[in-house]
Amino acid sequence: MEMLCLTSGKDMETNEIIALFLIIMPSGYFVMINVIYYLAPTIKYEEFPEKRFGKNNCTRVAENPNRGRNMKPIVTNLTINEIQNNLKNIIANMQRVKIVNEKKGFIHFTQITPFFRFYDDIFVKIFENNGKTNVWFQSQSRLGLYDFQINEKRVEILFNELKKLT
Repeated sequence: MEMLCLTSGKDMETNEIIALFLIIMPSGYFVMINVIYYLAPTIKYEEFPEKRFGKNNCTRVAENPNRGRNMKPIVTNLTINEIQNNLKNIIANMQRVKIVNEKKGFIHFTQITPFFRFYDDIFVKIFENNGKTNVWFQSQSRLGLYDFQINEKRVEILFNELKKLT
């Protein structure tokens, strides 16, 4: 017994459009990811930024703060090395991160956002002032004008995790 296909021409067109869409979408996504990467390559910073990167895509808990939900720089009795080791452990437990540069009193690392894979730069400065160790944070987007508070949340996590250990 033969089965007849009773699919109309309109249904075939719809199926072809859906199939084409399913093929094009992943290709477009991969092209977009590569364009984002090449528009904003990773630059190795040697020191903490002197100023914020942007008003709506940067959170800075340091001199000249920006956003930061009333967070103040951490001041502690721990040494620079103790703070730096604690921070490296915190960073190691974060997802999609890579330390770009590290030297005594400074860490620069990147974190990639989950879906669009935007690269964000995070800087931490650890220094002594009046016999206490101070910690400054800055997290910034490389591209765009707004970050949907991603940098704010990231600094909050770093701040709170480090605060528990000080």
